[in-house]
Amino acid sequence: MGAAISTARDALKEDDEAAQTKAKQDLDILQKMVDAVLDRYDANLNEKFLNPDGTSKSEVPGIRALRRARFSTAEVSEKPAEGIDSAINSFFGAASGGGDTKSQVLDGFKKTVGSALNAFLGNTSAGQKEETKYFVYMHHNAIVRLDVKLWRWNFEGKGFSDKYMSVLGYVICLSVVDVKVLKTSEFVYLVSEYAGDSSSEVTKYCDEMGKMYAAVRKVKTGQSRTPSDD
Repeated sequence: MGAAISTARDALKEDDEAAQTKAKQDLDILQKMVDAVLDRYDANLNEKFLNPDGTSKSEVPGIRALRRARFSTAEVSEKPAEGIDSAINSFFGAASGGGDTKSQVLDGFKKTVGSALNAFLGNTSAGQKEETKYFVYMHHNAIVRLDVKLWRWNFEGKGFSDKYMSVLGYVICLSVVDVKVLKTSEFVYLVSEYAGDSSSEVTKYCDEMGKMYAAVRKVKTGQSRTPSDD
């Protein structure tokens, strides 16, 4: 992916003082540019969390941000997707390659996310580009939503900087979905993807999930029960 802009600025060591100053100024400008875009992405995510009823009319909403990360770099490597993969692995855990159904589904999910983003990350044509994706998946016995928002600007020639030819920034956000907003068919689809298509497997897993949620509710004895507790 390349080093973060702030890290690259601190590590700058140009032989010529003027070149050093110019390179730092370029990075400062790029940082302000990408921060403005990522701030807009964060605000958009927050708006969806604050307005779940409106969001649910067109997509499956998350409750609130459970994990969120943002990154920016002016040193875009030949394989920028590897940086995104690392961020996703930090949220979900590295691909296990295990033979059980849950491991295979998780590995398949992360490959789906990677494939969806690779075309954008590999695009080196000049100009500004944006990509917004979200994925709904079952993980750790809950329905989760992964939002990925990316922005990239590839400069044409050396019109902006003699040293930096591209800038890339992204926001990744993981949230849990309130199952009550899901239609029955949507819930069946997600559970079947996780537990298997056999009716007995789905029924068994739903029974286990019911017991799990009931046990967790007992732990919350000091709180009054509300519909949002689930």
